[in-house]
Amino acid sequence: MKKLLLLFIFSCALFNSQVIKDSVLGKPKSVKEYVIFLNDSGPFTFLKGDDAYGHAIIMRPKNLRNSMRNSWFETDFCRYINNETFFDKNRNITKEIWYHKSGDIVDDYDYMYDDLNRLTIQKTKNNYSETTSRYFYEGNSKTAKFKEYYSKSKDEPLKKFVGNLESSKPLFITKFDTISKTDSIFAITNDIWRKVGERSYTRAEDSVYYRKLSRVKIYDNQYKVIEEKFFNYKDDYQNKKITLTRHLKYEYDKSGNVIKQTDFKDGKFYSYIMFGNGKIVREERIDSYGKTIYTIYTYTKDQKLERKTTYYKDKVWYEIRFEYKNNYITKLFYLDKFGHEDEQIEPTVISFKYIFDKQKNWKEVIKNVDGKDLYKWVRIIEYY
Repeated sequence: MKKLLLLFIFSCALFNSQVIKDSVLGKPKSVKEYVIFLNDSGPFTFLKGDDAYGHAIIMRPKNLRNSMRNSWFETDFCRYINNETFFDKNRNITKEIWYHKSGDIVDDYDYMYDDLNRLTIQKTKNNYSETTSRYFYEGNSKTAKFKEYYSKSKDEPLKKFVGNLESSKPLFITKFDTISKTDSIFAITNDIWRKVGERSYTRAEDSVYYRKLSRVKIYDNQYKVIEEKFFNYKDDYQNKKITLTRHLKYEYDKSGNVIKQTDFKDGKFYSYIMFGNGKIVREERIDSYGKTIYTIYTYTKDQKLERKTTYYKDKVWYEIRFEYKNNYITKLFYLDKFGHEDEQIEPTVISFKYIFDKQKNWKEVIKNVDGKDLYKWVRIIEYY
């Protein structure tokens, strides 16, 4: 499954500006990774009763990896990670086992692929339930058409669901107006709401399909999109109206690159993003109190992110600054002034010390915070 491969970045031809974080180069057969907390340090938790993985995190591999990566390289604290991942020779993930700090299994995943590297079976099990998803394709299509889903919980009978994945997606049609240079994009759907009692509604499928406006795109004379409007046709309980959910406007440079994206709510300015060389250089938005929050991004000569500074009421609220050696982050300056905007606070200095294997993948990284070694991220990598 291609989405699974995004969890690890495999490439031997890395651009100079690409920052290597938890990437794995070469042809890995398996990766066992875990974090060790040094000097009585521990994983960051929000509430006292949280487990090692933290508060309100959906326990799925993608979320857990992102949580670890972001906390490790962009904060002064550390999340928890402990898993084993196995790959075939095509770099497809075939198995994942995720562990609690106690050693108990969080979830055990198995994946199977066909000769075209398409995911055909996904199995997930833990102490409470087991699920199996089977995917069926038409011809050489990379998109599954049918899915069989089996679910078995403790003390519950086996449940089976079969679905045509194409039928669950609405058909979209576009009507182009040559005078106004406008695309009107409609969803053809039979999804409706039926009233249950006085105040409740439930989703249902009608015998009739309806055309509902989903999106409008307006073009300039060079047919670049200068304005977009998005409409929510799904949550119309009366089955009669649509709601404008987002309104964007775009500006371009002479080369046709987007340099500004502005977002409106209820016809009023809400936020904008400015781009330079294809990267975000400034974000600004209005909070619920009408105050402006903006973030400035600066980059190194080879386009790595060097500094990200967020301001609230024109005062520094949050800032991270990176130093690199080759494509690795070696130092992070972390400043969080939330609630202390008027105080003089020095940034926390975080250093990263790497140990590499023969394949030039890091196998250990120590995270040093203000001169103290607090965390060690370990990876045991086997190769084909």
